[in-house]
Amino acid sequence: MERRGVYRAAPWLLAGLGVSLYAIAAVWHLAVETTNLATLSGPVVSFALDGVVPLTLVYGSYRLVRADLPMERIWTVFLWSLAGCLLFSVVIGLSIFIRQTEGRIVAEPVFIMLLAADTGAVAGAVAGYFAARARRDADRAARATHTLTFVNDLLRHDITNGLTVVDGRAAMLAADAEDESRRTAARAIREQVEEMSQLVDNAGAVAATLSSGPTVQQRDLVGVVEGVVERTRTTYDATISLDTPDRATVCANEAIRPVVKNLVENAVEHNDDHPTVDVTVERGDETVRLHVVDDGPGIPEGERESIFAPRAGDTHGGGLHLVETLVERFDGDIWVADEGEGAHFVVELPRPA
Repeated sequence: MERRGVYRAAPWLLAGLGVSLYAIAAVWHLAVETTNLATLSGPVVSFALDGVVPLTLVYGSYRLVRADLPMERIWTVFLWSLAGCLLFSVVIGLSIFIRQTEGRIVAEPVFIMLLAADTGAVAGAVAGYFAARARRDADRAARATHTLTFVNDLLRHDITNGLTVVDGRAAMLAADAEDESRRTAARAIREQVEEMSQLVDNAGAVAATLSSGPTVQQRDLVGVVEGVVERTRTTYDATISLDTPDRATVCANEAIRPVVKNLVENAVEHNDDHPTVDVTVERGDETVRLHVVDDGPGIPEGERESIFAPRAGDTHGGGLHLVETLVERFDGDIWVADEGEGAHFVVELPRPA
């Protein structure tokens, strides 16, 4: 409670610092100097210089109260301003002291000190404002990340529980079914539940990969591709050929499955009624390449450079943007090849050292 009261006083303290510097300048120039010099023009000009500058702190405190900054961040601005005032004053004061001890004549040392204090206070306030705003934005980002993580975990937990119930009921239906058509329907439900469970698990991996540095593991790309192709064959009316080695290990994690799934399903969905898709995995010395080729109309040359850009309301572009982002997080690359008449996507991923 006491700390909150101190924070609430921050704008007044900042304004008070500006008023104090203004008052010191007014006393020195308009009272002391006018008496010593018996003239008014010079002191007034000097006061206009180092008397007006600290008033920006008063205006700044007024603006800070109306800015979208919490009071503890305004307190940070005040501390930076005070530190800047003291730092500039000490540095300039030491330089004046050294020159005076050397016997040199320093003209208008008080005027110089006032300018140093004013400049340091204003510079510190500006730096403190940007520091406070950066901290505020970082806090907001941290809260948003925490909220999204919590919601993601909650949804995954609830969806997983629901899928477990559905799978259990489907298993009971399959066991009690008297005819083959019902058993087939029950198996289809269980297969879809398994697909949804994998999707939930992959969503967690995708979120972790996109939000921070991915935890890279050794993943068999061939196993992932075979699973996606098998599932796509049972879901779509499409001819999908598969050419892979026995094994092709890459540096990735569970998020590699959505990469393959998006490319294969895009090749099927954005094509003719009965499309043909060729999926190939090539294992090189340092990298592994995945080729997904369809027999559709292909991608116009003018759209190839922007095909991976996110586009609102376009699931095709959005999926490819996700694919590109995930591949890049794995230190891989993806591009559209010029070969053939249909669309030909190539994904290159690093092999373990």
